[in-house]
Amino acid sequence: QRVGDDAARTRFLGAFTRANESPDGKFATAMLPGDDLILEYREPAGAPSPQIMLEGLTHAWQSFFPQRGEQRDFDPGYQALPCHNNVACPIADPWQDQIHATIWFVMPSGLGCNGTILNNTAQDGTPYVLIANHCYQPTESQWLYYFNYQSPTCVGDTGQTMQTVLGSYRRSILYHGDFCLMEMFDTPPPAFNAYYAGWDRSGTPPQSGASVLDPAGDVKKISFYSTPTTSYLTQDGEFTPCWSVYWSNGIQEAGASGAPLFDQNKRLVAHMVDGVQTCSNYTTVPSYGSKFSENWDGGTAPNSRLRDWLDPSNT
Repeated sequence: QRVGDDAARTRFLGAFTRANESPDGKFATAMLPGDDLILEYREPAGAPSPQIMLEGLTHAWQSFFPQRGEQRDFDPGYQALPCHNNVACPIADPWQDQIHATIWFVMPSGLGCNGTILNNTAQDGTPYVLIANHCYQPTESQWLYYFNYQSPTCVGDTGQTMQTVLGSYRRSILYHGDFCLMEMFDTPPPAFNAYYAGWDRSGTPPQSGASVLDPAGDVKKISFYSTPTTSYLTQDGEFTPCWSVYWSNGIQEAGASGAPLFDQNKRLVAHMVDGVQTCSNYTTVPSYGSKFSENWDGGTAPNSRLRDWLDPSNT
C-alpha cells in the first residue's frame, strides 16, 4: 500500500505493510502537496481480503509546500518573525544535541506543536516525549513526529520532512501542570540522530539557557536568555507553576507550545506554555515555561506525574 499526491503519481509515501500497523489498528501518513490523492493497495495472490477504512483527510487551507522545484520540503508560507535564529546559524553550534532532542509533531486535525525527547535514569532508549497538555488531542496513535525539520542554512525557510515516526501512547497527563508525557510506538532510527535530553528536577532557578522551537510551524529556531528566571503562576485558569523568562536573543511565537526550556547546563527545566513576543518587545514581555520540578511529583498517581516514567527504579 502506498499513498500518492497526484494523478501522474510523481510523488508518493510508502510502501506500507503490516509492519506499519499501530497497536489500535489505525494509521496516518505525512502530508503531501497537491489537491489530488491516490490510495493504492496491492494484494498478494491468496491473501485474505483487507479491511481498509478511510477515516478522514487533513486538507491544509494554505499549502505547507514551496511553490518551486521538488515539493518534498515544508515551507509554511507564513514564516516566523525575522528576529529568530535558525538552528544552522553559528550561534546555535553549542546546542546541537539539544536541537536534536526537539521535535515537531502534527495531529490529524492539522494542529502542530513541539515536543522534547527525554532520557530516563535507566538510559534504555525509551522514546519519551514531553509536550504541552493544551496541545493534546486523543488521536495520539495517528500523530506524526517530525525529526530534523529545519533549514540546512542560517538563512532559509524550508526544511526536510522525510524523517518521521508515527504514533504514540499517552503515559501521564496533568492539566494544572499543562504537560503530557508521550511514548512513541517506535524508537527513532539511528539515521535521525535523535538526542535524549537530560533534565534537572531540583527546582533551582535557571540562570541562563535556550529554547528550541518551531514557531508558527516554521523550521526549527533557537532563542536565548541571559538573566535568571523567576517563578510565576499563570492566571489563565490552569494556575500552572512556571519559570518566567526574558529573552536576550530570539523570541517565542504561537504554534511552539511544548518547546523545551534548557538551563545553563543544557538540561531541560521546563516546557513553554504561554507568552509570545514581537521583535520589538521581547526584552519587556516574558514567556512562561511549566516547571519540570513541579511536574516531577505532579499528581497522586503515575498517570499524572513524571517520576514513575523517567526514574523507573526510584533512584
